[in-house]
Amino acid sequence: MSNDTEDMTPAEMLYAGIVMTRPLLRNITSRLEADLDGTGVGVGERAILEVLVSVPQATGPEITQMLQVTRQLVGRLLKEMIERGLLKTIPNPKHRTSHYYTLTKESRDLIEEIRATEMARIGEFAACFTPEEIRAYYAVQKKLDAVMTQGYDGQ
Repeated sequence: MSNDTEDMTPAEMLYAGIVMTRPLLRNITSRLEADLDGTGVGVGERAILEVLVSVPQATGPEITQMLQVTRQLVGRLLKEMIERGLLKTIPNPKHRTSHYYTLTKESRDLIEEIRATEMARIGEFAACFTPEEIRAYYAVQKKLDAVMTQGYDGQ
């Protein structure tokens, strides 16, 4: 595989992009951690807060499925967040032993502030690309995730 992208086939270039994913994810996580410094929440808690901004309420298993992480991690974070007053629970009429998680006013304000800061920075970065490039990036990421989840036969 060549280092000069002009000499790469589309498959080689896509592979090179996939290889960059692991360090990219580490760098994104490091940037999130640094940007969350002083907010009182970590990366995992931020992810849960973001889920609960997009849906008014969710069970632990629903949050786990949306985040695609382990049930144990989500369970531990939910418990800690309730203890710290970042989340509250409400009864789940479908199950006596289960409940929904929802944001408190304070946590809603906090995640909205965090997201506003992030979106301002992403908006500056997005200005480096055309709308078509961003749409293409999104389409490739979405298809790549589907292929990695379902396998190549699921195309």
